[in-house]
Amino acid sequence: MVVNSSVDKRRRTPTSRMDHITAYAMIIPSLALLGVFVLYPLYTSITKSLTDWNFYNSMYVGLKNYTVALRNPTFHRAFQNILLYILFSVPIGVVLPFLFAHCVKRLQGMYGAAIKTALYIPSIISGVISSVIFLFILDYQGGLINNLLRSLGMTRVNFMAQPTSAMLSIVFTGFWGGFGYSTLYQLAGLNNIPDSYYEAAMLDGAGAFKRMIYVTIPCMKNIFLLCLVNGIGGTLMMMELPLLMTNGGPNNATITPVMYIYKMFSDSAVSMGYMLACSIIMMVFSSAFTCIVFFLIKPDKSLE
Repeated sequence: MVVNSSVDKRRRTPTSRMDHITAYAMIIPSLALLGVFVLYPLYTSITKSLTDWNFYNSMYVGLKNYTVALRNPTFHRAFQNILLYILFSVPIGVVLPFLFAHCVKRLQGMYGAAIKTALYIPSIISGVISSVIFLFILDYQGGLINNLLRSLGMTRVNFMAQPTSAMLSIVFTGFWGGFGYSTLYQLAGLNNIPDSYYEAAMLDGAGAFKRMIYVTIPCMKNIFLLCLVNGIGGTLMMMELPLLMTNGGPNNATITPVMYIYKMFSDSAVSMGYMLACSIIMMVFSSAFTCIVFFLIKPDKSLE
């Protein structure tokens, strides 16, 4: 009898059935939108990438588009460039905001609020406007830096003519645009660390450097991971800055995969299936890169 009574209690009541129906009714619209705008386009892209397709005619070619894309030297150069962008920009975009957030944390009142607002202003400026601003600064003929160098009797520098300087100019422009929100993220993380942790470390005789190593950095692990994922994702999708500042030059030294796909789209001789194959490769590369980051830096569960 005890067993039967426990089974009866586990049976769904009319109220529990209604709860399940309500839950499924609330999920179905999201699943429908996901299917229409994500899953179906992804399925169509994969199937069309296996064809020689130009909106009017379609001929199945198998994996030919993928092999051609993987053997294309310009596509290879685009992936090399994007890895260099990540290598240069992402560590700087995490470390410098972390150090600057320490300085901002000590500011209180009107000055602190003013600096936080000024920090966030570049984040609301689009990449197009950012590129135009830095073109005015770095331009060879009338840029602010070259005018300053000329007034000091020094030789002007053509920042966009050399591969290294052109890439660093784009990296600095992207860093300027993302510095604000990365700093504010890390400032929020610093403010979320309990003061009792630092007090306990001070009682154990830990100095400022040891408190940062053994208290601050471990507690900021999830914030660092967030900044890394945002930085890597934004860099992988970069197109506006190199397109407007260098157009991928000189000699494809600053071209990115997304920019390469964009340029192929404007070429009527290139099959749409080939562009879709390049896009699928880029999607797989981005997903794998993000998974590697999560595997290497496992997020900590909240203790609260």
